[in-house]
Amino acid sequence: MRVPYGEWRPDVGGPNSGFAKVADGVLPQAASTGIGYGPLASLVTASGAEALSGAPRGIITAFKADGSYAVIAATASTIEIMDSSYQWTDIETGRTVTAGDDVSFAQFGKYVINTDTTSGMKAYDVDGGGANSAVTAGPAARCVFTCNNVVFAGGTSASPRRIASSAIGDHTNWTTAGADGKTFEDGGAIVGGRDLKNGAAVLFQETAMRLIQFGGAATYTIAKVADGRGAVSDRGIVAFDGMVFYLATDGLYKFTLAGGNEPIGAEKFNRWLATQITSADYENVIGAVDPYQKVVWFRISSSLLLGYDWQLNAAFTAQFATSTLSRLALSAVTIDSLSGTIDALDVTLDSRLLEGGGLLFGALDSTYKFATFSGSSKEATLQTNDVVLPNAAMANWCTPDSDAPNSTIALGVSENRHTALSWKTGAGKNTSGRVGLRGRGKVFGFKEVIPAAEDWTFANGVEDVELAIGGVR
Repeated sequence: MRVPYGEWRPDVGGPNSGFAKVADGVLPQAASTGIGYGPLASLVTASGAEALSGAPRGIITAFKADGSYAVIAATASTIEIMDSSYQWTDIETGRTVTAGDDVSFAQFGKYVINTDTTSGMKAYDVDGGGANSAVTAGPAARCVFTCNNVVFAGGTSASPRRIASSAIGDHTNWTTAGADGKTFEDGGAIVGGRDLKNGAAVLFQETAMRLIQFGGAATYTIAKVADGRGAVSDRGIVAFDGMVFYLATDGLYKFTLAGGNEPIGAEKFNRWLATQITSADYENVIGAVDPYQKVVWFRISSSLLLGYDWQLNAAFTAQFATSTLSRLALSAVTIDSLSGTIDALDVTLDSRLLEGGGLLFGALDSTYKFATFSGSSKEATLQTNDVVLPNAAMANWCTPDSDAPNSTIALGVSENRHTALSWKTGAGKNTSGRVGLRGRGKVFGFKEVIPAAEDWTFANGVEDVELAIGGVR
């Protein structure tokens, strides 16, 4: 008997589903059985990193004219910039950020526009430095994004349902040269917006979603593409290469111009997700993209992440202690600049963390320090669906379809479908790769645990399950 792990779909009820019940600390990958799993890198805090002065309330990595990057983050009272040794310097102090919102960031040329409805719109020259200066004519807005060389400000202090657009190429002009605005009579307060590409952007309200499309240099149209459903928070909206992923009150969605709205979590993990967060937690959900792995991540809580691989259409979970997620830039690390010994490194020498000079999927850890997902493999846990047999049986052996040399397999057994599995102690592989089992029942499950820092490449399920079949009970 062979039992593949399959795609993780905790919402699928009943036995013999063919879907994994647990896929934690792993990355999905293609397998002959459909979906298998590979290792996920652990979170590594940069050596010598200084903590941001407070809990993060918005973060951005900005491009500079010389080809380098600048990481800028907000707290409830400051805007700070990180240098190449991961130390933070104040750009602004004494700021008052609107309760429940982040500072919304968007890069526009050499300026990092930052806004909230309390402190208003400001701009920081990422190339020249200096003060984080007020944009005098700019609206105090809940969110800011750019599209087609125009700055959009949504949820202004004048009205939470108003969107304003700047003049072309000028973030300081909000009244002439094509500047415009509109107050929506339906859809509720504006939550956030993101640029798609090719002159299109999406605007989210509490209960509506609208598409902005430019027909010329300055003219654009706004059309409703979802009614009765919007995004729950600006933090939970992620855009990359013409795709926008967002959390709505009924689960996760993906939007593209070609495909419209796609409910990527429906009948997969949306019901599970509803058990992990309540409406009071929505504003704390934070999304980010890892383009290298083709994964969009959502920080569900301070310790739980939900990942979604958009190429494989497969989700998974991971346990990490973070305070925010983002695509972050870092400086290259040389052998001469490493502290300690090579044996003491938390990352491998071919890690992208040591390459520097680019954007990586990263985080501020639970202590608000710069960190990247670039360490050795994280502990992984995989569990099959429940397998129901017509007759009771004794399970004696199985062979894990994985190349993790030190993984263990635990057997779960039950006498009927309405009783939860009782789990035996996990056992390791013998010299031939088999695992000895000992359990009797009509319902079986298999759980593989792969230890942290293990050198492995695939885990697809269990096979060659040896059963001694008994009589009908």
